[in-house]
Amino acid sequence: MKPAVLLSTLSLLFSSALAKKNPTFERRCSKLTESFNAADTDILLAEYVPQGTNMTFPESATTSCLKFSISLADMCRLRLNVTTSGTSSVIVEVFMPTTWHSKGKRFLMTGNGGLGGCIQYNDMTYGTSLGFAVAGHDNGHAGDVGLPFLDRPQAVKDYAWRALYTAGKIGKSVVNHFYPSSINKSYYMGCSSGGRQGLKAAQEFPEEYDGIVSAAPAVYFQSILAASAHVFKTTGAPGSATHLTQDQWNAVHQMVIDQCDGIDGVLDNVVEDPLKCQPRPEALLCGPGQTWASDQCLTAEQVLTVRTVYSPVYGNNGKLISPRLSPLTKEFIGYPVMYGGVPSYISEGWYKYALYNDPTWTIQNNFTWDTVDYDMQQDLFGVETAKTDLTDAKNNNTRILMYHGLSDCLISSENSYRYYESVSRDMGLPSSQLDEFYRFFPISGMDHCYSGDGAWFVGGSVQYGPAGALDVDPSDSVLMTVVKWVEQGIAPDTLMGRKLVDGVVTGAKAHCKHPLKTTYKGVGDPNLASSWECRTV
Repeated sequence: MKPAVLLSTLSLLFSSALAKKNPTFERRCSKLTESFNAADTDILLAEYVPQGTNMTFPESATTSCLKFSISLADMCRLRLNVTTSGTSSVIVEVFMPTTWHSKGKRFLMTGNGGLGGCIQYNDMTYGTSLGFAVAGHDNGHAGDVGLPFLDRPQAVKDYAWRALYTAGKIGKSVVNHFYPSSINKSYYMGCSSGGRQGLKAAQEFPEEYDGIVSAAPAVYFQSILAASAHVFKTTGAPGSATHLTQDQWNAVHQMVIDQCDGIDGVLDNVVEDPLKCQPRPEALLCGPGQTWASDQCLTAEQVLTVRTVYSPVYGNNGKLISPRLSPLTKEFIGYPVMYGGVPSYISEGWYKYALYNDPTWTIQNNFTWDTVDYDMQQDLFGVETAKTDLTDAKNNNTRILMYHGLSDCLISSENSYRYYESVSRDMGLPSSQLDEFYRFFPISGMDHCYSGDGAWFVGGSVQYGPAGALDVDPSDSVLMTVVKWVEQGIAPDTLMGRKLVDGVVTGAKAHCKHPLKTTYKGVGDPNLASSWECRTV
């Protein structure tokens, strides 16, 4: 659904809600500027927001962050500035709906993305539609850029973990102050950098959350940065012999589908298990006298680019830096970041401003494998997020649900397999015992966090918006799935996904938890969940 259509639909849907009044709730909300006090905290805004209101955000005026979001509940909105050090602070937003008591008295913390300066307002409004009191934060700086890290190590510390911890603490304090009764259960949901934040919480302060949803987590953070820089050094800038245009990468994607789609037993433009897919890009190689313009083929240099990008990344002394990227590149959420012939703003922003504090540093001129070694040695404030002993989370009964799209063009889904298996080995727990508190769901046909050719819509972080479907029953969404696990003891064996075309559901699939494989039964419409089952091979 297009943004303008979505806005019009929601405005009509919620127009009647604008007339609703709850005088006591509204008064309590407006008086928060006087009644709520916390150390090192300034209240910037306290206002009642009726359902259907088009909210705009002050940090968005000069940044790449979301410009507006439509409230999906009558709620109280509180905006705070929390000082974290003499040179750093965090902006925190808290949305508290009128339905909180009747919907379970739950708290939800949301994550960030990229370099982490944008509050995920759509995740927040979605949470309030389900009755959660929801908090979000800017991770210690405005905008998804690295410049605020320059000569400000405390801002880097906020990004690595402190902003999340601080926002969670103050958010819970606000909620417990505002409502007459206290929070029943606390949850976290985030994707990409937000997925990393969720696992950071599981590793370092699991007592803060009863349930954590971590999607496409950017764990092994330095490895991901290195892989992105390596892709740019491999593809080169537009016009170079090694560079591929977006149309050429689309042809590569189709080549992968042609070679690997049938492995899972059904031709549906989705590779169910990319681990089994070893594409041969030489199939696109131009013969003598052939060109892309006339024959839709690639030069030998371009074929080598594809093979290099779809291979594991090794650094100094043959050290494995990162698994290969997914060999599926159609959706190109990450084309400008990964394949477009410019350095990743995430990688370059980190190296330039956080690691080296040198505005003249560039990936083009300065990146080597020594850069990666130095970054890993420094591991600023533990941002790598690679701790695999989750004993504290297990003992706290924190439930961790991790999922990753298998068509992710930014963060290799093999990264999540790598982390899961490392946790299993290091804790000495086979999957049957790890299942008690930590489950991983690979999602075929999902790109980075959202979109794709498969049943990618699981009701997760950043999936609600122009590309998502607000009218899908949320009862089996990933958020409510982890709620059922925490509060009813119903552990998920599958995670329901929907295939969306222009916001309309056209198919469904119950994605199996690892290490089981989502397997076509051999008969039936592949767009029906009933045509698939979980098997050991």
